[in-house]
Amino acid sequence: MVQLRIRSLVLVSFVVSASLAILVTDALKSRAAPALAAGQPMVVAQVLNVDCPFPGGVDFTTSFVKALDVGTFSVQSADSVVEATFNGRLYVESFAAGSSGAIFEVRVDNTATTHGRARAVVWAAEAGAEGVPVSITGIFTGLSAGNHTISIWVQGASGGGSNAFVNPGCWDSDHIVIKEYTPFGMAFLPAVAK
Repeated sequence: MVQLRIRSLVLVSFVVSASLAILVTDALKSRAAPALAAGQPMVVAQVLNVDCPFPGGVDFTTSFVKALDVGTFSVQSADSVVEATFNGRLYVESFAAGSSGAIFEVRVDNTATTHGRARAVVWAAEAGAEGVPVSITGIFTGLSAGNHTISIWVQGASGGGSNAFVNPGCWDSDHIVIKEYTPFGMAFLPAVAK
């Protein structure tokens, strides 16, 4: 009698466990990101070179103005997270009296990131020099699949200034690295050894 009850309990627990596993698997499948096609990378990298800013920079006030359209990049999926990193130099020729500096900002499609800030500063004391070396990183989400424009904007802190631009001296070193982290769902890339 005891053995019969144990067998019944084992059978019932097996059926319940199997049913629960099926329900959990179905729930996870319905919420998973779309699977990637075989061989599609999970990180897509693009590099944009920052061209020489001639004929020159822009004058600015305490409101943001566009200093430069750097170029376009493409997004594979609207569910991706895009990381944009500018590495280069920023320059301001002069500041208005009372201005403490200039804030430069990386934007996508003329829109600032909604995840923190993507900014760097040139202080008023650094005006007219060789420019300031900086690295600016921004995280962007909600971008539609397709092409997008990345730009750099400038704003004065407590006052304006004149002739602000990116890549003073026109060196072939300033660039923006774009990394798109695609949704990966259930896909993986196998290692291949030869």
